[in-house]
Amino acid sequence: MIKLNLLFLLLSSALLSADYITGTVLDADTSKSILLVKLATAGGEFQNNETIRFKVGAGDREIDYKDRLIRAKAVYYANNWHLESVFPVDGLQAEIAQVINNQLHEDTSTKTRRRALRDGDYIPNFALLDQNGRFSQIKQLRGKPFVLNFIFTRCMVPEMCPAATAKMSELQVVAAQNNWENLNFVSITMDPTFDSPGILNEYMQANDLKPINFHLLTHFDSSVVEDILYQFGILTRDENNTITHTMTTFLIDANGKIIYAKDGPRWSVDSIMKAAEPLFN
Repeated sequence: MIKLNLLFLLLSSALLSADYITGTVLDADTSKSILLVKLATAGGEFQNNETIRFKVGAGDREIDYKDRLIRAKAVYYANNWHLESVFPVDGLQAEIAQVINNQLHEDTSTKTRRRALRDGDYIPNFALLDQNGRFSQIKQLRGKPFVLNFIFTRCMVPEMCPAATAKMSELQVVAAQNNWENLNFVSITMDPTFDSPGILNEYMQANDLKPINFHLLTHFDSSVVEDILYQFGILTRDENNTITHTMTTFLIDANGKIIYAKDGPRWSVDSIMKAAEPLFN
């Protein structure tokens, strides 16, 4: 019994608790991966208006959170408080995003699966957070064609998300070789609860994606992503601690019109290049 109690105490000191907090980032020490946060709402180990130093992951370290209101999960381990699932939730852009996404939700509520977006349809506007923690409306890409797909960073099925991201990376390289600088690339996560901007930032670097025209998107409100998945006809199901899902890759022209859609993971870089060629001639 003594040994069990000692083991419990050791485990408790290694990982005490996890609490969700919101607060304003007063300062950031990127060299030490530390954010100084004044808490606005807190629970558990914390009190409102308390100022705490938190360690963050590599992806969050590179995002400019200073003076921004964030929401995150605070976890204690290795003798430090750490922030995970960090999402900016502040400012005018967040308010605009909410209005846009409310309109998207109203439109989604009138649709059936049979009316999922396909060739010839114009995509609706929506607003998400990119890998730099910035709110981005999809209509901001109007004037530029882009390739769109849906992935999640924890996907462990080689022929699904990992293969899709590898193809998107290859496509980005080939498009640059063809001097198609205006062709953009968008991947929206199906797992927004885990895939915060910081996680997407790490994913971009790990997969050698070039941020100049590649946008990895997420949102702190998972219902927004659910509406987008519904609009595009992507089916998901939580199963055995992962997500099983369908897959479609879309090519969208500069006016927001879908001109090519390929279901499943078996699309090729050549097929997208061929479909996109009329856009650049």
